[in-house]
Amino acid sequence: MMKTKLYKRKKLGKWALLLALLPLLSACGLGGSPAKNAAESIDPPPTAAEQSMLQKAEAASAPGDPSDVVTVYLLDSHGYLAPMSLRTGGSQDSAATSAEQAIAWMTANKQLTDQLPPGFTAVLPEGTATNSVKQIKDTISVDFAAPFSQIPAKQERKVIEALVWTLTELPGVDKVKLSVGGKPIRAMPASHLPVDTVLTRGFGINIESRADVELSRSMGVTLYFSAQTKGGEGYFVPVTRLINRQADPAKAALEQLIAGPLPSTPLKAVLTSDLSIEKLTKLADTVDVSLKSEEWAPKSPVPSEMMDALVLTLTEATGAPQVLVAMNGDDALVDSDNNTYDHPVTRPTYVNALSR
Repeated sequence: MMKTKLYKRKKLGKWALLLALLPLLSACGLGGSPAKNAAESIDPPPTAAEQSMLQKAEAASAPGDPSDVVTVYLLDSHGYLAPMSLRTGGSQDSAATSAEQAIAWMTANKQLTDQLPPGFTAVLPEGTATNSVKQIKDTISVDFAAPFSQIPAKQERKVIEALVWTLTELPGVDKVKLSVGGKPIRAMPASHLPVDTVLTRGFGINIESRADVELSRSMGVTLYFSAQTKGGEGYFVPVTRLINRQADPAKAALEQLIAGPLPSTPLKAVLTSDLSIEKLTKLADTVDVSLKSEEWAPKSPVPSEMMDALVLTLTEATGAPQVLVAMNGDDALVDSDNNTYDHPVTRPTYVNALSR
């Protein structure tokens, strides 16, 4: 059985009181690319338990040799897709590529069920098989042996989202092509959801939209909030939110991250609503962001899950690999996990890393 590492909560003074309901998370990385328009909303999932957990994100704490780890998107008990970094050593064919191993973890299999995180399920039906999985430059092409079966219409979009986001986790992969028996998938069989010949993360994930947003004039921004299992284990969930089109996607994404999750969801905010953006610019390969907070005291640590969410969201929005953060003009920040932020922070390697 795979379990996340548990850590004790640290005392953070006034900020700790403000963030008492946030799970303390330290996430690991996902490949970033700006989100594009998307067009479906998700059903409001049920309420989650209020507990805390810290998950280490650095490669040094990842489960085993990095070559034995794949990040796959699994369906959680709330109906969201969430990334989980799983160790493949000893459980998969050693000759299989990382892409083939990832697809195997995404396929319902009684032998692998007990090795998935509690409350998470694979999105592909049992018996799903591929004719070939090939990578050419930045594109992975997957040819399935038979059409997807036994997938309810409302879940078909989740299958495509999970495939695209899982395969684009692989180093150097930005595009995905899906086919069945050598013929490109043009639409899903039950929902008739159109499927582009070439898919990217612009397809979105866990799509949500408000009633006041006109879809034809919308844009998607992918945000990282936190959720919890029934057992109190915390993890990050990416959500692509449709908002009115804006000129600066990175600033728009950060504003939405500060605004927090929609009230109808069990997701938890990772930033406090008192934060405001003083400056946000992209310089070469770095996003430079300055925040202002009336509640933050100089020299006090900032919550680690807040910094992780910032880095994940901004690198996703811009494609830049790293972020430099300042608070109230102070760029010598230290988080609750004793990580320093006086230099650009690179998007981490793993997300929701698990150890067996």
